[in-house]
Amino acid sequence: MGCCNPKYRETVNEEEKRINAKGGDSLSHSAKLILAAVMLSSTGIFFYLT
Repeated sequence: MGCCNPKYRETVNEEEKRINAKGGDSLSHSAKLILAAVMLSSTGIFFYLT
């Protein structure tokens, strides 16, 4: 559906409502913190070894 379609804005609004109704993030905050710690430590080890 192109941007010139008269129902484009209506379709976008419906899609936004559907996405917002799904809920919050799929990962909890603790999982995000653990993932960030693993990524930062692996980056640090990489730069330490090079």
